[in-house]
Amino acid sequence: MEEEELVPGDGWISDDSSFYGDDEEQERLLLLCEDFNLTPFWEAHKQDLNCVLVKTRAMPPPDLFNPLQGRPDAWQLEETVDDFIKRLPPLTTSASVVEWIWVSNPHRSAQIQSGPMHVADLVRRGSQLLKHSLEDREDVQAQSFQKAQGTVMRMLHQAGEDLKTRLNELAAQTNVISGKWMLYPKPEDLTPVWRLVIEAVINNRLGPTAKVAPNNGRTGDRLICVYTKDFRDTEDVLRVLKELCTMSLAGSGQPIYYKSDVYTYLNIYGSNASEYGLKASLYSSQTMLASASLPPPKAPQNMQSTLEAFRGF
Repeated sequence: MEEEELVPGDGWISDDSSFYGDDEEQERLLLLCEDFNLTPFWEAHKQDLNCVLVKTRAMPPPDLFNPLQGRPDAWQLEETVDDFIKRLPPLTTSASVVEWIWVSNPHRSAQIQSGPMHVADLVRRGSQLLKHSLEDREDVQAQSFQKAQGTVMRMLHQAGEDLKTRLNELAAQTNVISGKWMLYPKPEDLTPVWRLVIEAVINNRLGPTAKVAPNNGRTGDRLICVYTKDFRDTEDVLRVLKELCTMSLAGSGQPIYYKSDVYTYLNIYGSNASEYGLKASLYSSQTMLASASLPPPKAPQNMQSTLEAFRGF
């Protein structure tokens, strides 16, 4: 249609009232609109069939993707939590069958998408950093007779801080930036705790993955690792910790600790970390909650009964 053929809006498009009637009627209707309270209106229409249908209408399913789909050591999309636990019960599944039992977050936004990890490069270069650090510390200690003890301790502490900085830089360069909160439930609590972790990972409450150690023939507490994408992202690390507190898996009693994967790949543990002037863990739950001005929550009274309810699996 050519421009001159368009119908002009003059006379029928106006900023005036949209109500019909004379000026008095339009004014009356406008006043009614101003005084109208929406709250009681919607309260009265809660039982309206159309309103009920809108609330109960099935939403389209989320676009789920399991990076570990097809792996026998991991939860599968078509599995219920109960079926997964029955297939790979953490208490009795042998370490000769699987090295770890895994669950991955199927929501794409929670998955690690930062590219491949260069673990071999990390181990090669990281091992050299650790070796040189030990040599430097030995040199400082060999000269301790020439310096005051306080000076020596400060030098050793600074060397440890420098090593920590270099390892963190190496982690970024090799894209080995994930880390995990570590839980150590007792054998009688292992299955119910693992079940809670599975459900939280699947429902996008925690991080990208979690794993539990299978039965290696030893008695005692068993390790569950709850991962986050990036150990440098303290906000996300704290968010996952808060969720664990909400689940009564952290925040009361003994603290839990967070360890970066770079330390795991370089075999830095509590037994040898001090040799390098390091701590085996980056964060503790107590310190992180305190720094966030969040008092450690008390364990709910029914936590024990909750665990008892799941022990049948």
